[in-house]
Amino acid sequence: MEKDYKHTMEYCGDWKKNTGTLGFKMNNDYLFRALLQSDEETLKYIIASAMGIDVREIRDILVTNPILLGDTVDDKELHLDVKTQVEYEKDKIKVINLEMQLVRHEGWIERSVQYVCRAFDSLVHGNKYAEACGVWQISFCDFTLFTESPAFLSDYMLINTKDIRQIYTDKIRISNINLKAIDLATDEDKRSGLVVWARLFKAESWEELIMLANENPVVDQTVSSVWQLSQDRAIREQMQRREENEYFWESTLESMRRKVEEAEREAEERIKEAEKKAEETIKVAEKKAKETEKKAKEASKEAVRKAVAEKNLEIEELKKRIRELENR
Repeated sequence: MEKDYKHTMEYCGDWKKNTGTLGFKMNNDYLFRALLQSDEETLKYIIASAMGIDVREIRDILVTNPILLGDTVDDKELHLDVKTQVEYEKDKIKVINLEMQLVRHEGWIERSVQYVCRAFDSLVHGNKYAEACGVWQISFCDFTLFTESPAFLSDYMLINTKDIRQIYTDKIRISNINLKAIDLATDEDKRSGLVVWARLFKAESWEELIMLANENPVVDQTVSSVWQLSQDRAIREQMQRREENEYFWESTLESMRRKVEEAEREAEERIKEAEKKAEETIKVAEKKAKETEKKAKEASKEAVRKAVAEKNLEIEELKKRIRELENR
């Protein structure tokens, strides 16, 4: 595959002289973009880990959306994904899209579905359907997508819901690697190498990176590339801009969450207040009803007493007349 961008970097061990905190985030999406475009070996190893294959099976790889590193990225461009064509065993070619996603934006799931469907549609357009290569979206996420069932690796394909073992097709696939759930990684995730990359992207100090590099020579080359890229002033400025954007989005989301929580609290307080007033109104009504009932009973008793008294008078009057008649 012909490449019109720089895709290899020489190793430089000077990075190991650094100590303390990094001064930047390893999961910075601009750094992720720059690294995978500039260091093809790292790109191959990450893709091989995600695909669960031996890196030697990847014959060639091409970044189809290279950028001029250091150039300003539009602030509106929230997703700096790396689009690739991967040629592996038996001349198979698969379109693989990689991205680093730090914040879950509204509609993120729908966006990922839209991407793979649109990419697959462009592949089959004008070609035989059976010959279309697959599209695979691989996202490193610094958030838990489904909090009710957290996992380190989540892999989605079209399947038969009546029998999940039956795959309809694997030509449309979405995989999410949760950087916040490394402790949930399975033995298979560890064997594939995904855990190593997740630990790399979550590292915060040079000591952590040195430890990872001592365990894995591929990581040594990767961190060398990261260090060299971070020394480029223009690239570093773009990394800082992306971190500022990330902070802005996180602050905005946090502010919106607080407003929602505030509104929910106010609504709950109003509901409680309304319920309290309703209870008081019911109590007052019940009290009035009891008083009315009591008065009604008393009035009824008084009416009975009055009626009895009147009857008694009438009886006495009749008795009196009878006595008068008897005395004649």
